[in-house]
Amino acid sequence: MEARQLGGSGPAVSRFAFGAMTFGGDTDEAAAHEMLDAYADAGGTLIDTADNYGNGTSERVVGRWLNSRPGVRERVLLATKGRFGYPGASLTPAYPRRAIDASLARLGVDQVDLYQLHGPDDEHRVDEIVEFLAEIVGAGKARHVGVSNFPGWQVAKLARLLAERGGPPLVSQRIQYNLLARAVEWEVVPAGVDAGLGTLLYGPPAQGWLTGKYRRDRRPPAGTRVAQAGEQTSEAWHRRDTDEVWSVIDALREVARAHGVTPGQAALAWVADRPGVTAPIVGARTVAQLRESLAAAALHLDGEAIARLTEVSAPPTPNYPYQMIERIAGWHG
Repeated sequence: MEARQLGGSGPAVSRFAFGAMTFGGDTDEAAAHEMLDAYADAGGTLIDTADNYGNGTSERVVGRWLNSRPGVRERVLLATKGRFGYPGASLTPAYPRRAIDASLARLGVDQVDLYQLHGPDDEHRVDEIVEFLAEIVGAGKARHVGVSNFPGWQVAKLARLLAERGGPPLVSQRIQYNLLARAVEWEVVPAGVDAGLGTLLYGPPAQGWLTGKYRRDRRPPAGTRVAQAGEQTSEAWHRRDTDEVWSVIDALREVARAHGVTPGQAALAWVADRPGVTAPIVGARTVAQLRESLAAAALHLDGEAIARLTEVSAPPTPNYPYQMIERIAGWHG
């Protein structure tokens, strides 16, 4: 699988990362290990989990897989996240200190390759976390550090503070990004690129909407993620059953047919080659779903297809300040 560097100072990672969020929930341990085998056999190198996935079960499942596959730890990069797994969750240094130690114990390792702060904290400034990030890298608990779901200004500030205080560089940000969720292009992706971060993105199939399984004017089949989605979730049928969304899906189906691939594979290829993106995180509930995604690891859409999908999925420009920025950024005397 194609390799890309994670940010300006991170390790080389495969074009597709693997997400273990379903472990301990929709995916039992036997299927999880089969998925991990399939991912590693396909040349994948970055496995992403978190302390709150399955209440810690995901980390345990990944840890047991590593322990049962001699030599595999040297071939894969292990990433986990902390912020939401325990009572008292916050970004005060005391909380993530406890969280990373618990994650290492569940994973059965002394060090992870990437430790990510799983989300911001409106009660505690990012200034407070700089010492913790330096501490875990200095102690050998993490090789690299990153963030997930942070606003652009906090990414920029945290990267600057780490540089000013001699801490480890941020190497990555992990965000949701796909043909139906492109608002991160306004501030979050540019902030990360400017700070030298790589971008890991989750949700490339938009919770199943971009796989082609759903049809206009036809309710989602029972048992699918969208059918089970709560009314407040972004993937809920009443939120995305719109002409704008179906226009994207229709164009995606046509592009996929022209390339001889599935809509989900075409959606993966489009987002994998977006500016600033290092690797989409592919996840699945079944081995068959994962193998279908991995089959797109070498897929690059042609320029016409990229332009069409980019145009049809472009979100409307929010009012101030973005509409004004669009107008004045091109003014030159």
